[in-house]
Amino acid sequence: MFHSSFPGVAVMVFPMIKKDTVDVVIRTSSEKIEGIIYKLPEVRLLDMLNKTAGDFLAVSNVRVYNIETGKLLFETEFLVINKSHIVHIIGGYSLPEV
Repeated sequence: MFHSSFPGVAVMVFPMIKKDTVDVVIRTSSEKIEGIIYKLPEVRLLDMLNKTAGDFLAVSNVRVYNIETGKLLFETEFLVINKSHIVHIIGGYSLPEV
């Protein structure tokens, strides 16, 4: 659907899709990544990782820690992670400090 309040300008409008937020801790070979992922309400986290197209997982409100020292490496609003680098994901929980 196209809509615009400016004459001669077409803007595509998409319907809002309701998504659930999931607090996650993601473990890679060298980092612990804490953040939030978004998923459709009827889709399990496992199914989202295994059955959706794409090689990357989007994470918001991210904190990345060195897995050996526990030192905070950086924080960012948005990060994409290659799914092949994920060792495991814990949804809704925090790991103990290293």
